[in-house]
Amino acid sequence: MIEAIIFDMDGLLIDSEPVWDEARSLMAAGVGVSWNNDDHKAVMGVSTHEWVSYMIKRLSLSMPAKEVEETIISTMRDLYSKFIPYFPGAVEVVALANAHYPTGLASGSPKSLIDTVTSDISLQGKFDVILSGDQFSEGKPSPEIYLAAAKGLGIEPSKCVCLEDSGNGILAGKNAGMKVIAVPDPRFMPSEEKLGRADVILTSLTDFSLETIEGL
Repeated sequence: MIEAIIFDMDGLLIDSEPVWDEARSLMAAGVGVSWNNDDHKAVMGVSTHEWVSYMIKRLSLSMPAKEVEETIISTMRDLYSKFIPYFPGAVEVVALANAHYPTGLASGSPKSLIDTVTSDISLQGKFDVILSGDQFSEGKPSPEIYLAAAKGLGIEPSKCVCLEDSGNGILAGKNAGMKVIAVPDPRFMPSEEKLGRADVILTSLTDFSLETIEGL
């Protein structure tokens, strides 16, 4: 029986990829380089170290890697402060979950970006536990962040369900011993093998209801 619900953030609750792309495009434009679709694909879903290294090489930047990272994340915060691109149903699903279950957020995003999103009036106070990938040595598919979220909620992992969009996120939830509801973005579909590990697959958050987790 499910006793807690844990959400991913990027790609599940918010359509973050276009915002990341805009932030990187702005930095590229600042040094007279056109950031194109091939560049977007090259850095999508990779680690911070990898996308920072790519940008330094691609844009011929002389600034330190940490400064590149901080500049992009600062731009992301500015963009989110103006508009947070929630997916349809995201705000409603979180509110529904929080009204009936202990609710957590376990995201690989930098803490400052998570803080910006979760302080928005639509999500403020809706999570009992909020964890960032910055706090852990390994990212998803490692179960670290999900195990910590369950511990923070005081619920056994086997009695938790997580909602994820990505293949590595699905594996992280399963590796933690949780049930997993996959809500993949059709633009960035996980492999059939990884998607097949999910216990439930939804086409949109608008399809979620409390009945979705009954019997899991």
